Amino acid sequence: MTALHRHFHRNLFNRLATSTALCSCLALSTLPALAQEGEIIVLDDIDVTFTENATGSVDQQSNPLTVTGGKVPLLLSEVPQSVSVLGREEIETFDATRVSEALRYTAGVTAEVFGDDNDYDWLRVRGFQADQTGIYLDNAQNLSFAFGSFFVDPYTLERIEVLRGPSSALYGGSNPGGIVNYVTKRPGGHVGEMSFSLNDAGRAAVAFDLGEDLAGDRAYRVTGRLEAGEHHDDINSGWRGTLSGGYKLTTDAGTELTFLTTLHKADEQHNGSTFLPYDGTVVPTTEFGFIDPDANFSDPDWDSYARDQATVSAIAEHEFANGFTLTGIGRLGYVSLEESYYYPYGYSGYALSPSDADGTLSLVAFEHDTTVRTAQADIRYFGRVNTGAVEHNLLLGLDARSYTLDETQASGFGSNTVVNPTAPGTPVTSIYQDAETKQKQLGIYAQNQIGWGAGWRATFNLRHDWVDTEQVGTSNFSRSDSETSYRAALAYEFAGGFTPYLSLSSFFNPLISSPSSGVTQPESGDQIELGFKWMPQGSNFSVSGALFQIDQENVVTGAFPSYNQLGEVRMRGLELEAAYDFGNGLRVKGAATTLDAEITADSDSSLIGLSPTLVPELELSLLAEYAFAGPRLTGLSIGGGLRHRGESFANDANTLSVPSYTVYDAYLQYALAADTDLRLSVTNIGDDRYVTGCQTAYVCSYGAGREFALTLTKTF
Repeated sequence: MTALHRHFHRNLFNRLATSTALCSCLALSTLPALAQEGEIIVLDDIDVTFTENATGSVDQQSNPLTVTGGKVPLLLSEVPQSVSVLGREEIETFDATRVSEALRYTAGVTAEVFGDDNDYDWLRVRGFQADQTGIYLDNAQNLSFAFGSFFVDPYTLERIEVLRGPSSALYGGSNPGGIVNYVTKRPGGHVGEMSFSLNDAGRAAVAFDLGEDLAGDRAYRVTGRLEAGEHHDDINSGWRGTLSGGYKLTTDAGTELTFLTTLHKADEQHNGSTFLPYDGTVVPTTEFGFIDPDANFSDPDWDSYARDQATVSAIAEHEFANGFTLTGIGRLGYVSLEESYYYPYGYSGYALSPSDADGTLSLVAFEHDTTVRTAQADIRYFGRVNTGAVEHNLLLGLDARSYTLDETQASGFGSNTVVNPTAPGTPVTSIYQDAETKQKQLGIYAQNQIGWGAGWRATFNLRHDWVDTEQVGTSNFSRSDSETSYRAALAYEFAGGFTPYLSLSSFFNPLISSPSSGVTQPESGDQIELGFKWMPQGSNFSVSGALFQIDQENVVTGAFPSYNQLGEVRMRGLELEAAYDFGNGLRVKGAATTLDAEITADSDSSLIGLSPTLVPELELSLLAEYAFAGPRLTGLSIGGGLRHRGESFANDANTLSVPSYTVYDAYLQYALAADTDLRLSVTNIGDDRYVTGCQTAYVCSYGAGREFALTLTKTF
C-alpha cells in the first residue's frame, strides 16, 4: 500500500469515527433539548414500513409514500420539493426498454438528449445533465464518469422517481437539476408474470417476474429479461439480458434483511442516428438533402459493444421499541465495458458543410476498454418525537461511496459518404488516455421535519461531505474537497389537501478534473423554489407546480489546456404536472416545463447573456387512456399521447437553433382472458424526422422514428 493510500485510509477511518460519534451525540442531545420546557416526550410508532409501502407498488395512488427526497417514508405531498413517481403501469405504457423512454412524459425531464441511443440513458433534469452524477439506485448513487456507467433495465424496477432541484443536503455531491432514483423490485407477496414481445424491426424479448412468500417471514423474487435481434437503424443488432434476484428474511431479533443482486450482459453494435452535423439533420444540404435517420456510417465488422455488469446489495431495517428505525443499504458494483465504433465529426476536412455531391464525412474511430468497481453504504436512523403540540420527524444519516475507474481510450480516423455509404474498414488507433481514477465520498447528514398547528410543516436539512479524487496515468493529480449543503423549507397543508411550499437549497458537484487544468473547486450554487401540491389522500386527481431559480457557480469554461472556473449559469423555470381520473374509464395526465437558461459569467465575455445548448425552452406532454365497459368491450383500453419539445440552441453563440417538434404515440390493450393481456404500442405514429438537440453544430441527434411493439403478458 502506497503512502497516499495509507494516508487516505487513515483519514477515512478518522472521519468515520468522528462522524459516528457526531451522529451519536446528535441523537442523544436532541431529545433532552426538546424537553427543556418540562414537556413530556412521546415517541410515535411509525405506521409504515420502510420497504413495502414507500418502495412498493404505486397502484395509481395520487399521493403515494416515497423515500425519495426525504430518505424516510413521506407522502409525496410532504416532500418540500417537486417530485414525480412513476409506477410499473407508467413504465410499461409504451413498452419502454430504457429508462429514458419511460420518462418521456415526466415534467422537468429532458429525455433522450442525444436521440435514440440504445446503450445509454441521456437525461437532463431542469436543464442540467443528470445521467453522470444524478442517477441513484435505491437511494444510493450510481455514479458515472467518462464511459464508466451502469445500465439498468427498467423491467427490473418497481418505480422511477424524479426529485427535481438541488439535493446535496440529502445525497451529497450531485448535479444541480435534481436526481432520478431507480427503485428495485423487491421480494414480498406473490408475483407471477411471463411476457413475450416483438417489434417491427424484428427484435424479440422474453421476460419473467416470479416471487412468493415463504414460511418464517421469508420471501424471494426472481426477475429476468432477454432481448435480441435487429434495431431499426442499419448494422445495429445483437442481444442483451438481465437477471435480478432478491431474498428477504426477518431475524429472531426483528431485523428485516433484503438481499438483491443483478447481472447484466450485452453483446451488440451501435446505432447511427447520433453525433451528426447540423447541415443534413436540422437543415437540408443542397447536395443530398437530409441524412437518412436510419443510416449508420460505422463498420459492421469492427463496430462492437460488450458489457458485463453485476451488483450485489444488502438492505437492513430494524424498528426499535421507541419507534425509531435503523436502516441501511450496502452495495458492491462491477462493470466491464468495451466499445469500438466510428462516428461522424463534420464533413470532409471537419467542415460543417459538405464539399462534394456524395457528402463525404470525416469519421472519428473510437474505442475504449473500461472497468468500474464501486462500493457504498448509507445508514439512517429516523423516527418521530412529539413535544406537546409539535411533532419532529428526525433523521440522522451517514453514507460513504468509493468509485474506481480503470480505462484506456484510443482513437483513429476514417471517412464515409452520406450517399451510398460503405464499410470504412478497420482503423489504426492510438491510445491517448490510460488512467485509473478514484473518487471517495463520505457524508454525514441530519433532517428535522417539524409539524405544528393545523397544517404547518417546516423542513431543515444539513449535510457535510468530504470528497477525495485522484487520477494516476495519463494525468496525475490528487485533490480533496469539503462542502456543507443545506435545505430549508416551509409548507402549509390546507384541509382539502392543498399544500403550498417555499424551499431554499444548495448543491455541490465534485468535478473529476486536474487542478493543473484550472479546475480547483466543485461546481456549486443554490436554488429557490416556490411550489404547491394538491393531492388529497385517496382522491382521483393530483396537481403540482413549481417556480424555481437555480444559480450555478464554478462552471468550467475556456478551452484545452487553459480551463478556468469563471463560469456561472442561471436557470429559471416553471413546471406543472397533473393527473385526473374521471371515474368513467377515462384518465388523463399532463405535464409542462418552461426553462430560461442564461450564462451570467464566462471567461469569454461574448457568451454572457446567451443560453447553453441542449436546453429546450418548452416541453409539453399529454396522455389519455379510456377503458371500455360493457359486455362486448370489457377488457379493452386505448390510449394516446403527444410529446412536444420546444426550440433550443445548437451552438454557444446562439446563431444556430434546433426547431421544435411534436410527436404522437398510441397504444391498445386487450384482456384476452382474466390472466392474459395483449398490448400494442406505437410511438411516433407519423414517423416524423426530428432532431432532439445539438450540443454543437457537429453533434446533432435524430429522435426515434415510428416503432411498433406487440407484447403478450400472462399472470399466474
